[in-house]
Amino acid sequence: MSVQPEAPPRDSTPADTDDLARWAGTPLAAPHWLETATGFPPGSVGERGLGGDEVVAAGRGVTLSRRQVDEVLAFADFLAGAALPDADRAELEDDVVDAFEDAPRPTLRSLQPLVGGVHRVWAMDPVERAGRRVPALVTTYGMELRRLADGEDPSPVMDVVLRRNPVVRHWTTADLVLVEDVLSERLDQHRLVLALVGRTLTDPDGLRARLLEVADESPAAENGELVASQVRLLCLRAWLRDLGDKALARVRSDLDRALASALDPDIVVQQLGYRASLAVGARLTESARTRQARGARRTRG
Repeated sequence: MSVQPEAPPRDSTPADTDDLARWAGTPLAAPHWLETATGFPPGSVGERGLGGDEVVAAGRGVTLSRRQVDEVLAFADFLAGAALPDADRAELEDDVVDAFEDAPRPTLRSLQPLVGGVHRVWAMDPVERAGRRVPALVTTYGMELRRLADGEDPSPVMDVVLRRNPVVRHWTTADLVLVEDVLSERLDQHRLVLALVGRTLTDPDGLRARLLEVADESPAAENGELVASQVRLLCLRAWLRDLGDKALARVRSDLDRALASALDPDIVVQQLGYRASLAVGARLTESARTRQARGARRTRG
């Protein structure tokens, strides 16, 4: 019996034209890929949906299914922050199948942590997705860098992911890894904040170099803030969208004055991001409590 590929969730609600007009000319006019219905990059396996139980390979009484292979490909896209090129995707799929044919049961055990990962991402809030992705980046990249330092062969997944989303900094004492797309998200925070008051980021290369220079001289806690830039960006986007018109006008007015007098605009950008993170964090905590309370009532019922 054939199994149809499972479709990812789709948002059938039409775009709010008032909201589009409100954010015209700013990065909020278009969704971040973590804010889409699936939470996976455009064109990725996680966006299109997983395959079914079609057998890709078999050996020693166990099978490797299309769904299991797709879980690996989706995880790679998620870490890369973009759909892998077809050639890289085919290479990774071949590596997974080869590993299974060499050692079926150990390979299946290694894939076990990925089972259900796509479904979990689909079900998450965008900020929660970013909160899941950042530690996954730090842990997975950190493990790979240690493997390479020990002279081991690169893992198939990280071999293709590193081509798309390379490591920018690795602070070994703090076990922190900064990758290219997360650093880019720190610049995107600047673009978003500046756009709120009609300004643009005029020297992204200079800002990037300055951020890395400061990070190289900073303690681990501050580097942790840089590594968490994607979470901060998603919090900032969610918080701004939740603001009413009067509150948003006050933010823009305060921001305009602060930027006009700031010696370092990055301080202003990070202060606003911190404010947003506190607000969104409180909302997510309250939502989690509500879900727990509902679950407890259902259990008692």
